[in-house]
Amino acid sequence: MIFSILLCTALVGSLFSQNKDAVIKEAEEKLKTNKASTSQILTDKKYDAVHSETSFRELIKKYCKTETISIATDTIPGRKIKVIGTVKGTDGKPVSEALVYLYHTDSRGWYAADAPHVLMNEGDMRHARLFGYVKTDKNGMFELHTIKPSGYPQSDLPAHIHVHVDASGYQPVVTEFLFDDDERLAGKIRENAIRDKFMIAKPEKTVAPFVQQFNYTIQLQKQ
Repeated sequence: MIFSILLCTALVGSLFSQNKDAVIKEAEEKLKTNKASTSQILTDKKYDAVHSETSFRELIKKYCKTETISIATDTIPGRKIKVIGTVKGTDGKPVSEALVYLYHTDSRGWYAADAPHVLMNEGDMRHARLFGYVKTDKNGMFELHTIKPSGYPQSDLPAHIHVHVDASGYQPVVTEFLFDDDERLAGKIRENAIRDKFMIAKPEKTVAPFVQQFNYTIQLQKQ
């Protein structure tokens, strides 16, 4: 009896793995032949279950380009926001073709679909469900369409979007985008965020379907 249960479990796991591989291969074919953009893949609920897979994430990174990047499917609840980022050098000149990696929690404060964290910090960074890669345009700008994240449950940390920026000839930057209207972003927590050089932006008016817009500027130092 126990052997039969173990065998069935192994078969189900194998079939699930094969299905994921097939879904990822399909996504790769669409990206390779320009039948879909990374945004279209990331916002298609068909691929939602493989967002945490390393091979899928590498595909999104490989085929990312200068575009408006959308990362949340319509099935994920939350307030839609627009994030405008500008990457500049210390001389004030825009940095084009910078690779920007973004990831954040959902409206529950969860990185995974079924848990707050994915093996804690490293796991969250490598496997967060809501993520995307994009390259800056000639003006050093990128635009992100997503849902507004929430802070971690049972925590006093404010909501944030993790941002990693890499550009040829510049030192990489790892930072966070914070929201000025976040109730948790007060007192010592705000002071610490400013000390750590995280970026805080006030909400701006925008048009539907977005409820808010946030603008941030990232400065890179040359190597």
